Amino acid sequence: MNVLYVEDNKINAMVMDKMLTKNHSNVIIAENGSQALKVVKEKNLDLILVDINLGLNQMDGCELLKKLRKIDILSNIPVFAVTAYAMPGDKQRFINTGFDNYFSKPVNFDQLITVISKIKGAINKSQAI
Repeated sequence: MNVLYVEDNKINAMVMDKMLTKNHSNVIIAENGSQALKVVKEKNLDLILVDINLGLNQMDGCELLKKLRKIDILSNIPVFAVTAYAMPGDKQRFINTGFDNYFSKPVNFDQLITVISKIKGAINKSQAI
């Protein structure tokens, strides 16, 4: 399973990489939205995880999501918000923006892996047909 994680914080990126790699995913890290847009044109992806705050003077995760949704080859690829925004209402706000799922930091990896396992199962079923 190929997962793109868009995250400007190197420590957060490293932790996510280790957790997902341990669970049999190939993780590609992009430090900002511009890098992410290049990666999606070069790699076949199964899931995209996006931090919302991608640094000063950078496009944020919501802007990136809008650009990703305009790329036809990504129409069936789930995009999850992974963010420190964790106030009441934030989850619904990001789902309403168009994210397929939302995980607040610190990420509950058991929950994330459960959701990723369901995606893997769906991919495996579609490949078997």
